[in-house]
Amino acid sequence: MIAAETKLWVTGPESERWFDAVRVMWSTECEPEAFPSLGDVPLRKRNLRSPQPPSPEVILWAGDQNGIHELVQWLSVPSSQAGHRLYIAAGQWSDAERSVLQRFGVRLIVAELTDLIAIEHVVRDWSLRISR
Repeated sequence: MIAAETKLWVTGPESERWFDAVRVMWSTECEPEAFPSLGDVPLRKRNLRSPQPPSPEVILWAGDQNGIHELVQWLSVPSSQAGHRLYIAAGQWSDAERSVLQRFGVRLIVAELTDLIAIEHVVRDWSLRISR
């Protein structure tokens, strides 16, 4: 089971379709929220002085080749990178685009809706590790 306090946000040009898939496939795991753009995602800053572990944040960016620039710009901002944040890029990407996405911090890339089933255990293990 994905850690209870995990925030799962779906955004990007193709977010509506991917949000529905996440909601159906991971319905017992978490309650996702959809946002029209990355700028609307309510990222939380981690309080380094707090003894509490950070709340895991999963951001699934559902895009297309025309929108990769938005994601790369977002990821190039230092405040977007944090150890308690997991970025997933959903869509059809070329090898070069995958390489760029990974270089900027995207940890998982899924091409088809059914790929969500394959990565569920990775997200679960990651969220549990972060929440400890």
